[in-house]
Amino acid sequence: MIDSIKIIQPDDWHVHFREGEMLSVITKYSSRVNKRCIAMPNTSTPITTSIEAVNYKKLIEDNSDNDNFEALIPCYLTDTLNIADFEYALQNNIFIGGKLYPNNATTNSQFGVNNIKEIYNIFEILEKYNKTLLIHGELNRSDIDIFDREKYFIDEELQQIRKSFKDLKIVLEHVSSDYGVDFVKTNNNIAGTITPHHMLLTKKDVFKDDVVNPHHYCMPVVKNENDLLSLRKAACFNNSKFFLGTDSAPHHVDYKKQNDSLKAGIFSSSNSIELYALIFEEENALENLEVFSSINGPKFYDMDVNKNYLTLNKEDRIIPEYIEEGNIKIKNFYANKNINWKASHLHV
Repeated sequence: MIDSIKIIQPDDWHVHFREGEMLSVITKYSSRVNKRCIAMPNTSTPITTSIEAVNYKKLIEDNSDNDNFEALIPCYLTDTLNIADFEYALQNNIFIGGKLYPNNATTNSQFGVNNIKEIYNIFEILEKYNKTLLIHGELNRSDIDIFDREKYFIDEELQQIRKSFKDLKIVLEHVSSDYGVDFVKTNNNIAGTITPHHMLLTKKDVFKDDVVNPHHYCMPVVKNENDLLSLRKAACFNNSKFFLGTDSAPHHVDYKKQNDSLKAGIFSSSNSIELYALIFEEENALENLEVFSSINGPKFYDMDVNKNYLTLNKEDRIIPEYIEEGNIKIKNFYANKNINWKASHLHV
């Protein structure tokens, strides 16, 4: 029986650090194991300029417990961007790329794009500088079922983007369906991040007897058993086109559900690499965890693989129900459940 594994230090290519006291509380959970994290720019005032990106990066890194931790910032794409500033930020590696939020698809996406073709000029710039387009791939429309939003986005928008910009690097964030997995696998210059919750939950864990579990509610929503199995296969069996992205997205418990309005987001940073290890072990694929967590991501983003290593030891423990600090109280994903791995220390 394996009781310890050593992997190259991982990165998390999709994290929500939020703002204010929330940011100061949660940053240490991502920086405890990861060398780099892509910090999503959908803050209450979206990160759309080089100055905002520099300030947000500094804020996150100043709240890290790890001196070597690095926050990477994509630009929140809108149809009113200052193009000169955007190009400057790409050329100077202030923005790692651009993040596309279709309008009203998720938290703070009301600033997002209604007509994606209107920002094709921005995609041209990303392609020119070999920077990545990160996509929240859902269409939120009254005629589209919540479980089909990813498929409709792929069919109506992403297919056309891929045809129009053949050299543009694209990450389909938090792939949630068998359909999404297949699209990533069969198209060039495209990769996908996969969350732990999309590999541990199905819609039965969220929607049951007309009652929604707010702490399992995320965007895109988790789907059917066949989707979960497809995501597990993609992550666990050494497919170079998929890599770690938790989409850890905290909300204070008092605000997770208010006036029948659900806030999408699941917080997993406090146990992220351990949850992935649990999944990979269940799939008898622990030998592939390092490729998924630590190699595929930097290769796609044309960055160096990390130098340090992380050790995880077998340790049965119960995940606490909440993270509580100051005025912040967050529900942990997989709360009150047994998990059998624990990250111990970083080393050369």
